[in-house]
Amino acid sequence: MSDLTFIKKELIQNNTIDPSLYQKYEVKRGLRNQDGSGVLAGLTQVSSVVGFHNLEGELIPVEGDLKLRGVSLQALIDQFQKTDRFQFEATCFLLLVGRMPTKDELSQFSKYIANHRELPDSIITNVIKGIPSKNIMNKLQTAISALYAYDDAPETIDPYSDFLKSVQIIAKLPLIVAYSYLSAYGNGDAQFLAPPSDYSQAEAFLYCLNNGTPPNPFEAHVIDLALVLHAEHGGGNNSTFTTYVVSSSQSDIYSTLAAAIASLKGPLHGSANRKVMDMMADIKANVSNWIDKKEVCNYLAQLVQKKAGDLSGKLYGLGHAVYTKSDPRATVIKALAEQVAADHNRTDEFQLYNLIAQEGPSVFNKVKQSSKVISPNVDFYSGFVYDCLGIPAEIYTPLFAMARTAGWCAHRIEEGLSGKRIIRPGYKFVTNP
Repeated sequence: MSDLTFIKKELIQNNTIDPSLYQKYEVKRGLRNQDGSGVLAGLTQVSSVVGFHNLEGELIPVEGDLKLRGVSLQALIDQFQKTDRFQFEATCFLLLVGRMPTKDELSQFSKYIANHRELPDSIITNVIKGIPSKNIMNKLQTAISALYAYDDAPETIDPYSDFLKSVQIIAKLPLIVAYSYLSAYGNGDAQFLAPPSDYSQAEAFLYCLNNGTPPNPFEAHVIDLALVLHAEHGGGNNSTFTTYVVSSSQSDIYSTLAAAIASLKGPLHGSANRKVMDMMADIKANVSNWIDKKEVCNYLAQLVQKKAGDLSGKLYGLGHAVYTKSDPRATVIKALAEQVAADHNRTDEFQLYNLIAQEGPSVFNKVKQSSKVISPNVDFYSGFVYDCLGIPAEIYTPLFAMARTAGWCAHRIEEGLSGKRIIRPGYKFVTNP
């Protein structure tokens, strides 16, 4: 026999645990409580995510609230809109240091980022160009791992040292992502250009991605805001928890971030907006009248009934692990989506999104006979915004990683100073009945 297919049946049989055993031993699968809330596994001052209140054991849905270092996302956005400066850098400072920077501090911080964007030539040649993978997350993970070799003291876990390493890694991400895309999907004339030193992270990314074309100011503003929205989202999401787990073993920052990226690469975590775009493409192809509420709802019902689309039974972009009545990030990006749609003559498509956002939750609950409170999350609109700007779908999740690295690094520094115990949950040996 030339392969090992003879073991396939036994392999599956001997590694599948009887589901009843999880209930018997009260295992909290996925570190979830029976009511769906997350098991309390740690403490953090970096951010808070609220979508419900627990009242005497009952989860009460509330409007979503995201706070970064105690500052609500909406207050942060309102503050940012009073200035025409790019704001992702200020958000990074807030997350890493714990407060907003002064104007002079932000200028110094932004200059430090710009001065550390350059990538080693060997990483560009051997990793970004040399590895044949077309998966940008794979290239990003490998490039960050490779940066370990160019650090004179890569194993240092001193908090200030980790802070500097964090900023230096964040600085390089726009180039790694843009260069990786050009290498994998370029038409042969792609240029690996260094952005001007006075560019923000958003501008640097668009400049490199578009072969040196100066970015449109509004489009750069949109990307900057998208980075702010995705920069941090609590300690309990899969990739941030991965950051805590690896950091708790006192591993280096490069290995830690590579592990976090591996988590985000998983389709159940980081690719939701691509799933939304695939679902919307299917809906647009099968619904003839986008403003006909009845026709749209009938097709949504078919999706939930697993009779259409990818047969998953999911309405992608509706619902969230924590948020119930609303996702504060979705509120912000929806307003952006409306403006972007108008600028790109896609208002009719935006209205279809709004109709699905309005009717989808009730269709879902009717078909599922459920009373679960769900609403659009940030991924429902983000893919549409990126698509309008011409951002390739292959970059959606890497763009997420570019932003979330700031949050990961903040949690890593916090774990190094406050956790100080290797994370080791228990697993019980069982045999199937």
